[in-house]
Amino acid sequence: MSMGSEENPGVGSWDLDPFEELRRLWRAINDGSHIGVPHIVGRASVVNGKVSGLEMSVILYETEKEYSFRDGDDVYFMLPARPEDGIEGIYVRLNRLLGGAQ
Repeated sequence: MSMGSEENPGVGSWDLDPFEELRRLWRAINDGSHIGVPHIVGRASVVNGKVSGLEMSVILYETEKEYSFRDGDDVYFMLPARPEDGIEGIYVRLNRLLGGAQ
């Protein structure tokens, strides 16, 4: 299990637009922040530093939690999605988390 690292540059490239997925989730992230801490949970296919598949949804927790683990080419993850970080900030955290998954 990896907790992410500021030293990790993240994954090398994406075969899809992660911002499109994050924009799709933005309302749930923003609305959820009024009743709990929104988190993105999902699965990404990462091969040789390249993301080729991504599934994400939003859940709420009382506190921030961040986890990731690799199973073959799939990385399963959960990370806090703070509205104040904006879509770009959430993308940076996601990219680092996927690049550091063990």
